[in-house]
Amino acid sequence: MCRSNSWRWCNLKKEVVLSSFQFSILIILFVLGSSVLFLPAMLTGIAKQDASFSVIIGSISGVLIAYFYAHFGRYFHNKSYIEAIKDTFGSKIGVFFVLFTFSYLIFLCSILIWDIGDFIITQILPGTPIQSIYILFLIVVVYVTRLGIETLARTAEIFLPWVFLLFLILIILLFPELEWSNALPIFENGIKPSLYGAYYMIGFPFLELFTLLMFTPYIKSKDKLSNTFLIGVTVGSVALIILTAYCVLILGPGITTRQEYPIYVLGKKISLGNFLERLEIIVAIMWFISIFFKLTLTFYALCLGISQFLNLKSYKVVTIPSAIFFFVITLILIPNSVYIKEYSKYTNTPYIITVGLIIPALVYITALLKQKFKSP
Repeated sequence: MCRSNSWRWCNLKKEVVLSSFQFSILIILFVLGSSVLFLPAMLTGIAKQDASFSVIIGSISGVLIAYFYAHFGRYFHNKSYIEAIKDTFGSKIGVFFVLFTFSYLIFLCSILIWDIGDFIITQILPGTPIQSIYILFLIVVVYVTRLGIETLARTAEIFLPWVFLLFLILIILLFPELEWSNALPIFENGIKPSLYGAYYMIGFPFLELFTLLMFTPYIKSKDKLSNTFLIGVTVGSVALIILTAYCVLILGPGITTRQEYPIYVLGKKISLGNFLERLEIIVAIMWFISIFFKLTLTFYALCLGISQFLNLKSYKVVTIPSAIFFFVITLILIPNSVYIKEYSKYTNTPYIITVGLIIPALVYITALLKQKFKSP
C-alpha cells in the first residue's frame, strides 16, 4: 500500500530496470545535447585558440562532478533526487530546495525547446512559424515520456551507434581541412582565459547532469554507478574536445566565435571531389538526436519530480499540462538569441552551481551527518 503522506511515486515502483550500459548511453547523449552546437562558439569567445584547453580542463572537472553524482545515487540507492531532498530535510525545509530545483528544470526545458525551434527556422526552414516547431517537438517528447524510461533507454541504444557513425564520418572527411597554425600561439594571454572557459563548461553541460539523479533508483547494478557515470561523461567529453578542436583548427577562433552554430558551418566545409559536398545534414542529425534525448530526459525528470512532490499516483497526469505550460512559457521568457547569450554569460553558471552542486552537496552531507548521529 502507498501511504497518503508519502512523497513516493506510487504507480511506478522501482521495478523498472535500466542496465548500466543504457544509463551510460543516456549520459553520453545528455552531455552532447545542445553542447554540440553551442559550446565551441562560447568557449572560443572566451579562450580564443585555447578553447580546446578549456574543454579539457572542464572535462576533468566534469569527471569529478560525475564521481560525486555516482556517490549520491549510490547512497540514496532507492530514492530519486526529489525523494532524497524530502527524506533528508523534511517537507518544510525541503520544499524550498525542491521548488528551486524545479525552477531550473523549467528554464532548462524552455531553453532546449527554443534552441530546437531557432535552429530549424534559421538554418533549415526559414519562414516557418517557431510555434509550430515547438508544438511538433513537444508532442513527440510527451509521447516518449509517457512510454517510460525503459522505452527511452532502449531507443537511445538504437540511436547512439548512428550518432557515432555520423561523428566519425564528419571527423574523417574534415581531417584534410585542418590548419594547425590556427591553434597558435598557445596560451597567448596566459592560462586564465582557458580556466574561465572551463568555468562555464562546468555548468554547461556537466552540472546539468544532476537531472539524471531522478533515474538512478531504476538502475539495476548500483554498485557500478561510478563506472557508469564516468564512462558516459568521458565519452561525451572526448567528442566535445574533438569537435571544439576542429572548429578552432578549421574555422579559426575568430570565425568560430562569430558563428552561432560553428559545428554546422563545419559540415558545409566538407568537399570530396566534385560530388560529395556540403554535408551539414550530418551535424543536424547528430544534434537533433542528442538534444531530443536531453530535452526528453529533462522534461521526464521534471514531470516525475512534480508527481512525487504532489504525491500523485502517476507522473503521466502532468505531462500534457506541463507541455502546454512550456509552450507558453518559452514564448514569454525567451524573446531572441541575444537573451540566451546574456543568460548563458552572466546567469546560468551561478544558477546551476547552486542547483546542481551546492544543494546536492548539502543533501548528501546532511544525510551522512544524520546517519552518523543516529548510529549507537
